[in-house]
Order: sequence, then structure tokens, then C-alpha cells
Amino acid sequence: MTKSKNTVNHLFIIALLTTVAYSNTFSNSFHFDDRYAIFEDRAIRDIANIPAILKDVIYRPLLRVTFALNYHFGGIDVFGYHLTNLFLHITVALCVYFLSGLLFKRFVRNDDSRDSGAFALMAALIFALHPVQTGSVTYIASRSAVLAALFYLLAVILFITGFEQKGLKKASLYFGAFFSFLLGIGVKETVLTLPFIIALLSFYLITVPGKSIVGEGLVPSLFGRPQGPPLQQFLRFNGIFRVNRTDIIISGLWLLTLPVFALVKYMSVGHLIPVDTRFGPGEILPPYQYLLTELNVVIFHYLRWLFSPLGGPHADPDIPAEISFMDISTIFAALIIAGLLYFALRSVKKRPIVSFGILWFFITLIPTSTVFPLGDVAVERHLYLPSIGFALIASYFLIKAGKLLPVNLRFVPYLVPILLVGMTIKTNFAWKSEVTLWEDAALKSPNKIRVLGNRAFAYFEAGDLEKAEALYIDFLKRFPYDAAGYNNMGLLYEKKGDIKSAIKYYKDAIRLRPGYWRFYMHLGDAYSQAGLINEAINELQTAVNLEPQNPELLVNLASLLAKQGEVGRVIEIANQVINLEPKNAMAFSLLGISYERMGMKEEAVRRYKTALKLNPGWEPLIEKLKGLEGR
Repeated sequence: MTKSKNTVNHLFIIALLTTVAYSNTFSNSFHFDDRYAIFEDRAIRDIANIPAILKDVIYRPLLRVTFALNYHFGGIDVFGYHLTNLFLHITVALCVYFLSGLLFKRFVRNDDSRDSGAFALMAALIFALHPVQTGSVTYIASRSAVLAALFYLLAVILFITGFEQKGLKKASLYFGAFFSFLLGIGVKETVLTLPFIIALLSFYLITVPGKSIVGEGLVPSLFGRPQGPPLQQFLRFNGIFRVNRTDIIISGLWLLTLPVFALVKYMSVGHLIPVDTRFGPGEILPPYQYLLTELNVVIFHYLRWLFSPLGGPHADPDIPAEISFMDISTIFAALIIAGLLYFALRSVKKRPIVSFGILWFFITLIPTSTVFPLGDVAVERHLYLPSIGFALIASYFLIKAGKLLPVNLRFVPYLVPILLVGMTIKTNFAWKSEVTLWEDAALKSPNKIRVLGNRAFAYFEAGDLEKAEALYIDFLKRFPYDAAGYNNMGLLYEKKGDIKSAIKYYKDAIRLRPGYWRFYMHLGDAYSQAGLINEAINELQTAVNLEPQNPELLVNLASLLAKQGEVGRVIEIANQVINLEPKNAMAFSLLGISYERMGMKEEAVRRYKTALKLNPGWEPLIEKLKGLEGR
């Protein structure tokens, strides 16, 4: 069998097994942050907004573009979003395959080099099929991790390919790597660790056994003597470095991005942000405390999930915040990390694959596990890119182990990917719906406030109001300070028709968190249902003052003002909505109502027709137009 045919077969196996592993996810529901990423991001509802989305460079423009395309072709049909996520994940797995093959061929210069295909296949399968990827692939909003990894790997592959090239071809490949890097930044900030990986790769490509490329790379090589003019000798640090002027420039371009890393992360998340821990949402962790917590997370959670996937990862782990440098677990975790890093450095020449895999793992964890606090101290999706390092290491030892087995048993290592398929299918069932997701999380994190609150809300959204009410009553007894719990209880009673109780709970929510616009919106809606229009207008006006660019709020306020006959304000607000969202049918309808009341029949008809064009099949509006036009 030819090499190219082997490659095609390997790619088919990767795609097939990955599809099988995620075959039970296509009907899985949207989940928590999907609400904000898809349902509440009005910009993605029209592909005409893509240029404006791309201009918003701070908040992941390329990710939002993919959501806009999904919405354009399938609306909110969940199938298309899952299919896109799976396609991207398979593509990343194929990139892992090619990267693994490149690394193996360049790192291994002995008889084992013939195993490059087997090694690449095993690494790609372990990465693609590991249950820890479920949170990135099945959870639609986590597409950011998958898409970022794709651009990240493309950059690395292009860099390695261009490393041994010369002239225009080298420059083109290097430019492609840098361009892919820039695209990745438009998806997720974790891509900013890439310069570290590029520097690391240069080091390995020079120092691995049997490989010494004169004039290539940007880090130490102990081979040869300094040559050339004194300045060049100085730049080579008396022969310790072998770097030509081209690579100095290239390295500088990459390394210039490193200061940007801290700046972008600071702009994105700030230096002190609320973190969800077992003590509750909104706990402030200073950078040093977040780092201490992450030391424990990396060793006692992330590595455990990778090595023992059954029963490990889930939607919302219960992680205590670490507050002391002298905590035994923190010291132990720090020692293990130090030991692994020491082993990686000592293994550069003897086991470069293992060494590189360890360093890849820790470097790519930097954005989420150092001094940059994120809202979650530990989630599966943080492992998506780092797990490639684990896959490289696991593949290396499995292939090595397979060669030690009798000939008739050398298939045994390949049972590992098959087992991973079954584990991933099992893990995916937890993500079937909001109820199954949070029941699974509650089983594994029974004391975490966010888990229990989300479980109750999941039953509410599923329509099981009695179960939701019982869970919320218990929840508020345990966490009487949680404003969201009172708000959700208000939503529950409003849905049950008990408006009086709903108003009481909304007021409790506002008392605990007076600056959140959504609570005022809900209270205003409840007042409206109770017939207290003036009170409803006051609450909605407060919500608008807190969130002045929200079309939904403005439309709700204008609708109530229309009931009170305040035509001038309705027209003003409706035009404001249209400026924010030009295709808002309700805003045009409100304009029509206002002009009709002012006796401006032609203007009213024109606005009604625009609203109907934007929302075809709007029956009340169709009947109104028939009446106005005498049909």
C-alpha cells in the first residue's frame, strides 16, 4: 500500500470514528451561554451585518460570523450548529494528524521513523475521541475553542513546513502561518500563546538527534563555531546560537506579539473579575489566588480527566478557591508541575515527542490557568488545545508498547480509540438537554450554587413547573442571597399565573441586585399583566436607563406607551429601535399604530406593509391592512 493511500485511509478512519462518537449529539439542545451567543446576539440574524461584526475586533468576530452563517442557513435549528461544530472538530483532528506526522519525522531519526503514520493516526484519534472534548464539541458556544485550535494548528503546520524551505516558498509559508495566527486571535485569546510554541519548535528542530540545520531557528544549538562578521558572531552569542538575519527578523515579528498577550487578556477579562466557585458566583479572586487555585486544577482535575475520563469531566466542577501558598495540596501540585517541566527539559534529546507534548500542554494552558482570572476556574473546553500535547505523549507510549507485544497482539493499543468512542458517546448523553446536563452536574457537584440554580431553571424551561418550584424553594433556603434565584422564581410564578407572587420575587431580586436591567424588565412585564400600566412603564424606563441600546426593552416600553396614547414618545422610541435594528418588524408596527392614531393613514399603511414584509404571515397585521385598504 502506498504512502498516499495510507494517508487517505487514516483520514477516513479519523473522520468516521469521530462522526460515530458524536452521532448522538445532533439533536442535543442549546445550553446556557448559547442564549447569549446565538439568541441574544441580534447582529448574527442578518448576514448583511457581517462587515460590522468583523469590525468589532475585541469580541471574537470570526466566531460570530460562523454563528451568523448558521443562523442564515438554518435559523435556530440546532442540527446545523452541531453539524458545524463536528465538522470543525474533525478538521482540527486531521490537522493534529498532519502535525503529529511532521513532528515525528523531524524528531525521530532512527528505525522508529517508519512508525510516523501509526503515531500520527493514534495521536489524532486520541485527541478527537477523548470524552474531555465533549464540552467543546457538543456545547455550541464553545465553538470558539475548536475554531481557535484550527487556526493555531494551521499556523504551526505552515511554520514547520516552511522551516526547511528557502526563498519565496519559505516566506510564503511563514506569511501563511502569521496570517493564520491573526485569524485565530479573532476567535479566542488563547491563540496568543502561539509565539511560545513557535520558539519552542525552533529549538526542537535544531537540537533533536541527527538534526542540525545551519542558519535555521531562533534558540540554542551547541553545534559548530561562530562564523562571519563580528556583529553576526555577537548575535549568535559566541556560537551558542545559530541564527541568520532572516530568522532574527521572523523571530522578532513573532515575539513582538508576546507583550500584546497581557494587554489583550487584560482588555478582555480585566485583572479582577467575578469567578464562580463552590462558594457562589461573583467571588472576587485576585490574580495570585486564581493562580494558586489553578495549580490544583491542572494536577488534580485536568490531568485526572485526561488519564481517567470515565466519571471525570462535567459541565460545572465544584472547585474550592485556594488562598494560601502554604496549603499542602498547592505545594504538592506545584512540585508535580515543576517535576514534569524538569523531565520535559531533560528529555529533549532522548524523548523529544514526550518533552514537546508536556511543554505544549503547559504553554497552551497559560491563558486560562495563570494570573488571568476567568469566570470558570475549571471547565472541559480549557483543555481542548492543551490536550493535543497529551495526545502526542499517549500516542508515543502506545505505539512503543505495541511493538513490545507479540505480533498477534499488536492490535491491542488500537483498542484504546475504540474505548474512547464508547466513553464519548456516554458522556454526550449528559448534554442531551438542559435537564440532563444539570442533573449530571448536580450529581457530581451537589453543593455548588450555580449548578443547583441552573438545574432548577432547566426544569422551568422544560415546562415541569412543579419540579422547578420544589427545587427553587430548596435552593432559596440554602442560598437566600442569590438574586437570580428570586428572579427565576418570579418567572415561574408568572408562568403559573400567580402575578402577585411573581411581583414579590422580582422585587426581592432587585433588592439584592439593584443594578441589573433584566430584573426591572421582568417586574415591568408583571405589572403590565396585572393591569398596572403606569408602574410597568416606570420599571421598564428604569431598565432602559440601565441598558439604553437594547431593542427588546425599547419595544416593550414603546408598546406600553402606545396603550397610554403617548404617540410622540412611541414614534421617537420606534425610530430609535429601527436605527439599532433596521429589520425590527415590531418597531415598524408601532410606527403604523402611531400614525394611524394621528390620522395619517398612508403613513400608517406604509409602516404596516414594511412590518409585514419583515414578518410575513403576521395575521393581526394582515387583517388590519385589509381594513385600512378597504379589502
